[in-house]
Amino acid sequence: MWSLTVRSPDSKPNEYLLKPGANNLGRRKGNDIVIADEAASRLHAQLHLDDKTNSITIRDLGSRNGTFINRRRLTAKHDFRLAPNDVVRIGMYEILLSIREEPGEEAELDASGFQPFSRELLLESFDNHAVLLYEVIQQLNNVLDVDVALKEVSRLLRLTLGADKCRVILAEDFNRIMELGFPTSIADFAIENRTTVLLPSRGPESKQLMSESARTLRVHTVLCVPVVSADKVIALIYMYKTRSDTRHFSRRDMQLAVAVGHLAALTIERVSLIERVREEQRVRQLLQRFVAPTEAEFLLRTYLDSGSLPVLQELQCTVMFADIAQSSRLAESLGPRPFGELLNRYFQDVTNIIFQYGGLIDKYLGDGFMAVFGMSGKQKNPEQNAVAAGLEIIKLLEARYREPDKHIVIGIGINTGMVVAGYVSTKERVELSVLGDAVNVAAGLESMARPNRILLGPLTTDAVKDSYSLELLGEQTIKGRTQPLLVHEVKSR
Repeated sequence: MWSLTVRSPDSKPNEYLLKPGANNLGRRKGNDIVIADEAASRLHAQLHLDDKTNSITIRDLGSRNGTFINRRRLTAKHDFRLAPNDVVRIGMYEILLSIREEPGEEAELDASGFQPFSRELLLESFDNHAVLLYEVIQQLNNVLDVDVALKEVSRLLRLTLGADKCRVILAEDFNRIMELGFPTSIADFAIENRTTVLLPSRGPESKQLMSESARTLRVHTVLCVPVVSADKVIALIYMYKTRSDTRHFSRRDMQLAVAVGHLAALTIERVSLIERVREEQRVRQLLQRFVAPTEAEFLLRTYLDSGSLPVLQELQCTVMFADIAQSSRLAESLGPRPFGELLNRYFQDVTNIIFQYGGLIDKYLGDGFMAVFGMSGKQKNPEQNAVAAGLEIIKLLEARYREPDKHIVIGIGINTGMVVAGYVSTKERVELSVLGDAVNVAAGLESMARPNRILLGPLTTDAVKDSYSLELLGEQTIKGRTQPLLVHEVKSR
């Protein structure tokens, strides 16, 4: 009994049993087999089944765009004898001829149920499915998200091959295959051996694989194809049918899945590259908001190499706090917009100075800021750089912010000690976090450093005492601490 399986990229496969005599194909609805493609003529071609000889011939009926048999164009008004597994193409439609077993007959199983993934298999697969793959390429070309790409590949294969369930499973989810509703033994065999699995087949492993987990899910036929990139299995195409009255997956189905899997691999690589570039740009932009450009590039390289920014860790660094005195009065006298413009210019100026001396802006605090020096461990003399930056900021204020209505007075506290520091990041935000007693001391020194003074903690003093003129202020009590600290003020270089 001859049957035709008609496939197109945008509909599920349809199976037709040929009747003896003429069977018309074309776009017109009255045809025995309707080809709903704009490239098809209203009455495109005719199949003829000779009941006596059980043979089939096909004739093109003068169509405009032609009828193709196994990729060769059929000569008009010439009968061509067809054989099982011949493929007729009209427009984007492929028509596969096969002999369907009579009721009660055992289905003829494919002998090549297991085929190692290879370049030759890939080339053969593309060669046999060029038309259907054209539409797949069109669908995947505009995909810019991996999850969307995988869902689209699954949809196209489920539709084209008539699968009940189909999924593209990434390597990171291989441990969830059973949870996703697929027999694990078949998947493990395909992944470990890098081979396609077509079940049932006449291969020696077929019965064992089908009898294990597949039967518990009442699977009728299975197709499993590894998606390979750079000799690594990066994903798995897995599909099956459960209805016993449907045809088994064929070698031709396997070839289509192999070819689509390769397109999926290329799409995953393309989208991953785009996402990596976007991620790099995003992290660079976020880092440059509070890190000097050179430090930003260092941190970015760390992120790209390891996949994360430096996590919270204990280290010694120098912390600077600065805050504008009587900012509320200044805001009242200027008004919201002028005060905002003044703050914007002030923060831009002091940030440039911090960056110039190798510091990092931890955070902006209303009308103040917190900066950190020496966090990366690559900077020499972070205490010297912090004090130099503080003096530069005081010099800037005295030069640019002395107008009566825009007069800015600040206090700067600098302290060195052990802290817990690192980066906390999400897709939308990167934030430097520095915690510890050394931070609290720097904040306490800043509140005492009015007007335009720079106060230092003990370790910072020890590191810069030979480079700067310092004045001893004696032991001072820092809010929140039980023990007083010996504090010095920077007078000059």
